[in-house]
Amino acid sequence: MPLKRRLQSFQIELLHADYADFARQPRFAALVDFFFGAVYAPQDFGLRNDSFRSLHDWLRGVVGPEPVRVLGNAIELYDLTESLDDDMVLALRSLAAEVVLDRPAWERAYGRVGRPLDRQRQMELLVNSGAVMEIAARVPLVYWQLRAVRPAAGLLGWAHVIDFLLEGQVALTQAHPIRPLLEAIIERETLRMERLLPAVPG
Repeated sequence: MPLKRRLQSFQIELLHADYADFARQPRFAALVDFFFGAVYAPQDFGLRNDSFRSLHDWLRGVVGPEPVRVLGNAIELYDLTESLDDDMVLALRSLAAEVVLDRPAWERAYGRVGRPLDRQRQMELLVNSGAVMEIAARVPLVYWQLRAVRPAAGLLGWAHVIDFLLEGQVALTQAHPIRPLLEAIIERETLRMERLLPAVPG
């Protein structure tokens, strides 16, 4: 398996371990899977991002502003995550850590990559996406509008993007209010940055 794919799979496992206290709660289990699976799932990021960009334009004016804002955040988040993952792969190779990919090796590579402003932005985009999706989840019509446009999106090859939004809607509705998880992400990822990066923005 290519190192980048192994890295992405490992990061999913790491995040699920770090947020296991939320994953064990029935209320938050689906949302944890969505946040840390839909974002970091090992797959063709380029194909997914291109689909998100196309559907972002197609959805404008169809289902209201909130789902479109979610896609806008997701596009930036995926592009940034892919860039950080590329640098992580280079760092792992420079540390000769690509054979055994464990938490110590990952943390050394994380520190070597640095890019504290980008790590901060990555966290903010994830949290902001959750907050925007929670707003959309409070509007029942959004879910049914997405269901209504899914067949047309499927014909255009975009069904997986609508499924992403529908999955988020269901997970957000079940977990509402999601502030405890969002606050935990801010606190824990900030502590991770402060511990592992040479300089973290104040």
